[in-house]
Amino acid sequence: MTKTRLLVVLAGAALSVAPAVAQNANLDKDRAYAAELVADAGSRASLLQGGGGAGFDGSGFNISDGTGNNVLYVGGLAQFRYTASFRDDEVNDTDGDGEEEDGNNEDFTHGFSTPDTSIWSWGHIWSKDLTYKIRLEAEEGGDLGITDAWGEYAFEGGLAFRWGQFKLPLLREESIEVQHQLAASRSVTNERFAQGYSQGIQLSYTSDSFRVVGAFSDGLGTSNTDFGSSGEADYALTGRVDFKISGDNWNRFNDFTSWRSQDFAALVGGAVHWQDGGETGGTVDNEILRYTIDGSVEGAGWNLYGAFIGESTESGDGGGDGDNGDSDTFGALIQGGVFVSDQVELFARADAIFLDDENGDGGDGDDDDSDDELFFLTAGVNYYISPESHAVKFTGQVNWAVNETNTLFFPASGGDTPETDDDFPAGFSSDNGYLGQADDGEFNIQLQMQVMF
Repeated sequence: MTKTRLLVVLAGAALSVAPAVAQNANLDKDRAYAAELVADAGSRASLLQGGGGAGFDGSGFNISDGTGNNVLYVGGLAQFRYTASFRDDEVNDTDGDGEEEDGNNEDFTHGFSTPDTSIWSWGHIWSKDLTYKIRLEAEEGGDLGITDAWGEYAFEGGLAFRWGQFKLPLLREESIEVQHQLAASRSVTNERFAQGYSQGIQLSYTSDSFRVVGAFSDGLGTSNTDFGSSGEADYALTGRVDFKISGDNWNRFNDFTSWRSQDFAALVGGAVHWQDGGETGGTVDNEILRYTIDGSVEGAGWNLYGAFIGESTESGDGGGDGDNGDSDTFGALIQGGVFVSDQVELFARADAIFLDDENGDGGDGDDDDSDDELFFLTAGVNYYISPESHAVKFTGQVNWAVNETNTLFFPASGGDTPETDDDFPAGFSSDNGYLGQADDGEFNIQLQMQVMF
């Protein structure tokens, strides 16, 4: 009996100890797993600190290594626009009999468009001194085209060397990105004289108060061309100098807007471009001298910008008379904006193009100022949905061409047929919504929503 009782007691003790042992074993496993998680998290944190990561800062979304020598930024832009164009009934009087022909377009035209949809990447690689930018932009028809494609190395002391495809340092309005413009689009004057993209090399020097830039390239508007393209110049030289009279840094002048929180700033600059052709295989015998002077003043919630542009063109003497297509053309622009609240900005712009007198006669020998002096007015409002940022912005504006605009589209023949001369290319298309109107002006309304990341 005693042995039986002893066995019962031992069995009960074993049964009571077994759960405790199992529970302790489970606790040990949990503790080991927790320690493993802590160690893994620590290693990941160390990896993130030493090996880089992804995030967002004041310059945009980025991927970076731990040293900061290799950084990849990604950005994009989508502009969606509605345009309503109003022209005189005479736009449909193609035979000049005073009556509108059947089958022609109505004088009212409207619709939607996506004027600029693009994606880009920029940053630095190997060293913070070696930067780059690649930008792809949707062209008409939906195909992607390369705009920016360049690299740049910054030396000590403010000197930098750039190579690739970029905008030449000529017109400041053209050099400022489209998403940072004051109005929904650049001025017609800018479109006429814009340098566009070119392939070449560029050397710049930047100090606290002034900046000098010089470029050697293929010439105006020669993006994505082969070295033997007939559209290129033989030699093209561009130089620009800017003086920062006031302002905390050069980035202040990367747009035209001045927020209410910003202090006074002022910039004045000028540029000259010269190119010549006809001396190497297939290029056009055409010499162009283009120049500009411009300036900006900005304050707490207001801005003002003005520019004057000139161009002299000498074409080859194909007719033997020593004067075959030579012309002098000028342009002027003034614009300004003011914030009426923290997110609402009113703006206005006036620009003009003064064509060569020989263009204005339309081929009839009579000089007509309405043909060779073109004036454009723009007024509108910006609503910055993202305060103090161009990331999400609504723009509404009215554009008015004071004079007839057929000279823009069909200049050499007085607006009758699409030909080409030195003032405007055939089929000139204005991003400001103008379609062409003879003997009268035209106006349009544009509404645009912009999203940028």
